[in-house]
Amino acid sequence: MGERRLLSEEYRMPATPLHRLVYSSTYRTGRIDNELLALRDILSQSRKNNQKSEITGYLMFDGESFVQVLEGPRESVEATMARIAQDERHRDVTIIAIKPTESRAFHNWTMGGYRRSAEQDPIFRAHGIPGQIDRAQLSFDTVVSLAIALGADQAKRASSSSNTA
Repeated sequence: MGERRLLSEEYRMPATPLHRLVYSSTYRTGRIDNELLALRDILSQSRKNNQKSEITGYLMFDGESFVQVLEGPRESVEATMARIAQDERHRDVTIIAIKPTESRAFHNWTMGGYRRSAEQDPIFRAHGIPGQIDRAQLSFDTVVSLAIALGADQAKRASSSSNTA
């Protein structure tokens, strides 16, 4: 009888780790010319698609540029990115990076979103973005950190407004 051996690492089924992708794009007016309505439309559609694909993330928009963090199984993240690249509301789509991650930063958001306003400018400045988003200067870590900070601020504001109501 042969000796029983464990499968070597190369023969084991690979785990499907979570991945986080950061991209930027420029807003293209068209179907919806109003920036705020366009953002709401994108978020609404994203939430429907992302729940099915196990995608979470956060979308930031300054009236000119989109910057987004997507997280989930790599195949789902890549498929979502392919849809975004074909979306008529985006042009000059640039993937900043895709990296494996141990856990989700946006586990409560099938897609959180934020339209930049003066109230949160200190958060942007703290992350090295004092004015309009300069897409050429963005880094993966800066975008993820900014999205986490904006999401926390958004949750805090929602909590305090519900407590005063």
